[in-house]
Amino acid sequence: MSIRLAEKTMEAIENAIAADQGAAFRKYLGQIIPHMSDAYRGESESFRTHLGASMLGSPCARSLWYGFRWATKPSHSGRILRLFNRGHLEEARFIAMLLTIGCQVYQHDEKGNQFRISDAGGHLGGSTDGVVIGIPDLPPGMPCLTEFKTHGEKSFIKLKKEGVKVSKPEHYVQMQIYMRKMGLTVALYMAVNKNTDEVYAEIILLDSTHADHYLERGNKIIFMAELPEKINKSPGWFECSFCDHKDLCHSKGVPDMNCRTCMFSFPREDGAWVCKHHDQVIPKEVQFKGCNSYSRSQVI
Repeated sequence: MSIRLAEKTMEAIENAIAADQGAAFRKYLGQIIPHMSDAYRGESESFRTHLGASMLGSPCARSLWYGFRWATKPSHSGRILRLFNRGHLEEARFIAMLLTIGCQVYQHDEKGNQFRISDAGGHLGGSTDGVVIGIPDLPPGMPCLTEFKTHGEKSFIKLKKEGVKVSKPEHYVQMQIYMRKMGLTVALYMAVNKNTDEVYAEIILLDSTHADHYLERGNKIIFMAELPEKINKSPGWFECSFCDHKDLCHSKGVPDMNCRTCMFSFPREDGAWVCKHHDQVIPKEVQFKGCNSYSRSQVI
């Protein structure tokens, strides 16, 4: 498979930052960082209300099913949370690089809302890093999706050797879904090596068949009444060993108590969650706690 590097973009960034010794880059960075609200959000993160497009490339359908049904409450170490935060902060640096070479970067629509995609009535969704115009490797005025990622040394080397589709299939699927839903035909994937600050940029073209396959997969997982098969029967399997749902899937773990793990609830095609016991739509704020009629689903 051929890899189309955004060579002109990478060269332009290096030359522009070197030309004024980073003055413009730092100026833009100072303007952008205050708008990276995900990096300094005060409240704790809980369950995600939708199945994220960024997850759909995962090889394990069961893990996605568990996640959408809030089977295991997310809990991360301080180091992992700092890594997540670094990803949010790094986004500002990528945007500053693109502004430094004269690109137009858009993160919000004309109404001031972040670019988001939605499917399955809203049960499937995601927010993009933005849309950019003026990429040197593309025709003038051509808009493209942007996706920004950080990598460790080993992952970065693999990315350079194999490209996004092979080395990071989840990232590739995420971009395909975003392009398909937003009516875009091309994306710019930018990555940084956290060890050396080397930047990698690749042009990704829309593959409608690929995007539709994973959108179909997402819809199937969302509305499945039965638990999908395990990716592997061994808890020591690579994907399983780091999975949030490992104890629940391979041992005798107990799912979190909330409406989505209750036998009476189910997702409806219009994006709502419905309780069969109370015969009503369940408000989002109620879903997190469940009610006195909670009865744990035997399927989970």
